[in-house]
Amino acid sequence: MRRFPLPALLGSTICAVLLAGCGSPITAVGPTPPPPPDPTLSFQIGGPSRIDAAGVFSWEVFALYGGSGVYQYQWDVTHLGGPQAATRIPAGVTSEPRLSLLVSENVGNMLVRLTVTSGAQVRVGTFVVRNCIDGCVAGS
Repeated sequence: MRRFPLPALLGSTICAVLLAGCGSPITAVGPTPPPPPDPTLSFQIGGPSRIDAAGVFSWEVFALYGGSGVYQYQWDVTHLGGPQAATRIPAGVTSEPRLSLLVSENVGNMLVRLTVTSGAQVRVGTFVVRNCIDGCVAGS
């Protein structure tokens, strides 16, 4: 068996330990942290806020951000006056980010409400539409 002086042996052992430690993978200790939550769901509704002639008009979601990336939309229209309801195209929960309405002079002003659901998050936005086909009254 070969004998090495003690200082040489200590230097070799430390070097060997350091080399082995440098090449070893680092292992996490403890539970895995939970994934970050989905970003907060937010959106805006775009479309005409004043209608001056009868026809088909559309409102659409834009600046959609957050949630899980899969969205469902529910459009609701509340009539704030007028003897007749607007014809709704399409209706109910949908994967379409757009609402189209056939608006006539008899429809009156409307409140367009959109509920967006993504994962466990739900957000509601509203948009007021003035029907001025027969003229608008100041302040209405």
